[in-house]
Amino acid sequence: MKTISHLFMPALFLIVCISCNLTVDEKLVVGDWKGVEWLVAGQEAEYDATSTFFSFKEDGKYTYQYADMGEEGDYYVVNNELFTTPNGGMKMMVKIKTLTQDTMILNMNRGGTSETLTLARK
Repeated sequence: MKTISHLFMPALFLIVCISCNLTVDEKLVVGDWKGVEWLVAGQEAEYDATSTFFSFKEDGKYTYQYADMGEEGDYYVVNNELFTTPNGGMKMMVKIKTLTQDTMILNMNRGGTSETLTLARK
């Protein structure tokens, strides 16, 4: 029994390490995205996801539009984290939960409350 646990523990450790360091293909971030779902603490948000638009350019610039508010600035991706810095603002980070050719799911934290924004490629 001791031999099995000695084999199992390193394998489990390796799986945990690999899953913690998942990387996304940052080239998939480039493009125009529209919100399709916004959840706050796992529940439908009061925010209108369909009024949310992002555009990420190859040169590291982005624009964001929500209803009549907007911002632009610089962005970069490290592993599964998307960093944005609005012009004249502070750097922010969100986790990229899922990134495919047509879907990006972002995990965010606003004042200790988890939020999930699902975007579809336009």
